[in-house]
Amino acid sequence: MIQQLNISNFKLHSNTELTTKGLTILTGMNGMGKSTIIQSLILLRQSYLTNDLDNGLNLKGDLCDAGISGELACQSSKEDYLNIELMFDNQSDLRFKFMYPDNIMDTLLPGEKANITDKNTLSKYSLFNDSFQYLSAFRFGPQKTYNRDTSLVVNKKQISKVMGQCEYAIHFLEHYKNTDIPIKDLAIKADDENSIDYRLSSQVELWLQKISPKIKIKIETIGEDFKLKYRFNREENTITEDMSALNTGFGITYVLPILISILSAQKDSIILIENPEAHIHPKGQAILMELIARAVSLGVQIIIETHSDHIINGSLVALKNKIIDTKRLAIFYFSRDENQHIAISHSLEITDNGLIKRPPKGFFDQIDIDLRTITGF
Repeated sequence: MIQQLNISNFKLHSNTELTTKGLTILTGMNGMGKSTIIQSLILLRQSYLTNDLDNGLNLKGDLCDAGISGELACQSSKEDYLNIELMFDNQSDLRFKFMYPDNIMDTLLPGEKANITDKNTLSKYSLFNDSFQYLSAFRFGPQKTYNRDTSLVVNKKQISKVMGQCEYAIHFLEHYKNTDIPIKDLAIKADDENSIDYRLSSQVELWLQKISPKIKIKIETIGEDFKLKYRFNREENTITEDMSALNTGFGITYVLPILISILSAQKDSIILIENPEAHIHPKGQAILMELIARAVSLGVQIIIETHSDHIINGSLVALKNKIIDTKRLAIFYFSRDENQHIAISHSLEITDNGLIKRPPKGFFDQIDIDLRTITGF
């Protein structure tokens, strides 16, 4: 598990140090540097997978297109290097230093010789091996059909290939549908069953039913592709006709890859999720956070970027309900120093009962502002 992440001279981050935990939540107004934190990890993984890490940091690839080198240096920094440091719970650390080249149009930042690039060494870390998933804000919603990629899904156990789109989540669910979930304590029991069905397909469907009651998932093979359909249980043991994903609520399909990635994760996996709240009702967000907190309590590391107070509150409810403790939860609120145009990270102090002490100005205070306007007080 990553316990410390330090980034310097990268976009808004002049020198940002984050003490990360099992569940790390990044929040703040738009344009404050939250996504850059996740991007720094994605760029390292991308460079490793493309065999470029020996030479440097590959800015342009399937996982991430960060543009050209001239756009990335922090404008307030006087250094010509980008630094990323990772410290892990096994007391090991990885330090990477990349030079900003003279040609601002370059899409590779040359690395220092001291960088650890040995594949046998890096493959032991979840950030670089198959115990990893990235779910971006670009992830697929309902589609007419979904493609397959046997190498990606079967050999690499990934649901995304391009920019965290989760474009192969349906192939992944279909392929591993009869495989038991690795962390069995995440399993829940159907109301009408005496025992627990640990298969991935069953558990994804049962958790989805907590977000959208009575729903059932159906995947059909259409040539080399897959078609996703839903149906709903009705009273007196009847069921609706099949409905395509295009004709079902957008949020249902949007949350599906999140459920798949968490329920298929092994202990010590790392999952990066951008905007898990998108298109999901507040109650559904609360249920999603219950699953996330339970996975974190069982050894999965999850890093979330969010704009939702329901996601924040869900993590605090998990604290209150003793699903996780403060050793497993970190919340960072990002603001910006407008004079230097650099990101400022505020590590929130959280009590064991799920209360935030002295929240910074701007931290989800819009509801209070609106209520004062509405009530006149």
